[in-house]
Amino acid sequence: MIEQQIEKTIKEYKALNLDEVIDYEKHKLYSIVANSTALEGSTLTEVDTQLLLDEGITANGKPLEHHLMVKDNHEAMNQALQLANQKTPITPGLLQTINGLNMKNTGEIVHSALGTVDGTKGEFRKVQALSQYLGYYLAPTKIDAAVDAFCAEAQQYMQANHFPSEALKFSFAAQAKLIMIHPWQDGNKRTSRIISNYVQQYFGLPLGKVDKSDGREYLENLKIFKETGNIEPFTKFMSEKYIELLQKEICQNKENLNWDMPKDITPRKVSKLKL
Repeated sequence: MIEQQIEKTIKEYKALNLDEVIDYEKHKLYSIVANSTALEGSTLTEVDTQLLLDEGITANGKPLEHHLMVKDNHEAMNQALQLANQKTPITPGLLQTINGLNMKNTGEIVHSALGTVDGTKGEFRKVQALSQYLGYYLAPTKIDAAVDAFCAEAQQYMQANHFPSEALKFSFAAQAKLIMIHPWQDGNKRTSRIISNYVQQYFGLPLGKVDKSDGREYLENLKIFKETGNIEPFTKFMSEKYIELLQKEICQNKENLNWDMPKDITPRKVSKLKL
């Protein structure tokens, strides 16, 4: 059962105490940001991202917009994780705040018959949205009600305790549902992945990511959900990739420690581990 694999893997990951390792979580966040923005067209690598965020060094020959996308996504991620630590409920205002940060330097002002929307402030779109791969999204006149329903479901779920595997699946389902609502004129997938990480942080789970190399399969499973309404293929795909990610980190860090983790001792701290 995949639920048992999730529970076992999370338990083993947490036993390594990687949150106590100097800069480990910071560099994992860089990896999440680099891959999330790369899925949406950024050409910055994980190394480029680290140099940009740590040293302010830009990557030669790569567009300014891609650097701004990475910086904004990182700022939005940090804010979301802080709000999750504070157990802040998911509301339309929270979603708009996160998207506004995500689009702070790359969002645009769009005028339409329904009104003007400032993409740098997380305002919901007032134009129809079309994806080359996923087709048309929800009509703009239905967004407010759909977002309200999404937030109400999230608030109700997050008020209770859940097994890690259940909370994880909810984080992935929330991501897919928010993508399908597509509330904004830009930054929808990036913001939805941040909200997925928000839920994971809220429930004390290790953060997951969508690797750039899995982009096509990611879209294929989103398309299945859009066309059939069946969320299971998407949550199964995301859960499998989550297990792979954690198992990779476990193996890498055990190797760095040159130590097979005993069950009866607490892992020691080290100053530097690779992701």
